[in-house]
Amino acid sequence: MSLFDRLVLASLPLVPKAVIWTVAKRYVAGAELSDALDRIRAVRAEGFGSILDVLGEGVADLAAAEGAVAEYERAMDALPDVDAGTTVSVKPTHLGAMLDADACERLLGRLCERAAEQGRRVRFEMEDAPTIDVTLDVFRRVRERHDNVGCVLQARLFRTAADVTALLRDVDGLDVRLVKGIYLEPPDIAWTEDADISRSYVELAQQLVEGGAFVGFATHDDAVADRCVALAERAGLVTGPADARRYEFQLLMGVRKREAERLRDAGHAVRIYVPYGRDWHAYTQRRLQANPEIARHVIRAFFRRG
Repeated sequence: MSLFDRLVLASLPLVPKAVIWTVAKRYVAGAELSDALDRIRAVRAEGFGSILDVLGEGVADLAAAEGAVAEYERAMDALPDVDAGTTVSVKPTHLGAMLDADACERLLGRLCERAAEQGRRVRFEMEDAPTIDVTLDVFRRVRERHDNVGCVLQARLFRTAADVTALLRDVDGLDVRLVKGIYLEPPDIAWTEDADISRSYVELAQQLVEGGAFVGFATHDDAVADRCVALAERAGLVTGPADARRYEFQLLMGVRKREAERLRDAGHAVRIYVPYGRDWHAYTQRRLQANPEIARHVIRAFFRRG
């Protein structure tokens, strides 16, 4: 990353939310549940599945975590009339993982129970490095009682290959969303160059596929996606109905739509991540940090506005 890009990213906290929102609309369905439901209908009409996320993280107390679960329950109760196949995704710190791991386990279990009643799945997301151990611990404990919960692993991190080995050993029917990783970690624990992260991603994808896991290939990198297709073909997974296979592709709303269409048209199941909620600002900041080119447009818009 260039020095200029670093300066651009460092300036983002100074940009008013009104300016950031002009970009956020690309990545976020809206502030309200009705916005997300409308977007899920549109996604379904285009032949994609969907993943619903209530934006939020780092709650200050367990009352806020309880409120997050209540919002997820409200959203899930509305989903059957929109798309019965939508899965849901939740962040550990939104459920208070760093405040009380036992309470987080209880809340995640509650979500899994409600989801199971509707025949849908929950994925427990992964956040930055200090949260990984508690996230995997809570996931393992909940997975012992609920088979409709999966986890997320990041190719950026050195430790992930060992985590995959342990999870494949300990969890029958492992369900993983594999991502490159949006959190910028220090070079002593993570790869920082995209070529290294991409190489790690493909190696982990192969490890998961060969280990019999269900894999959500969450990548917008065409070359990496093609490598994942080849892995699935070699493993004999590309047969039968797309939605019954042991893999799918998962892409962010507002990012590389043509890639999503390419994969869909080739016969692969594709889900679009549909986030909503009033806590959209931190989510959009991370999207911008991962894409300095868009961040530069935001900074220019800020100065033109001034």
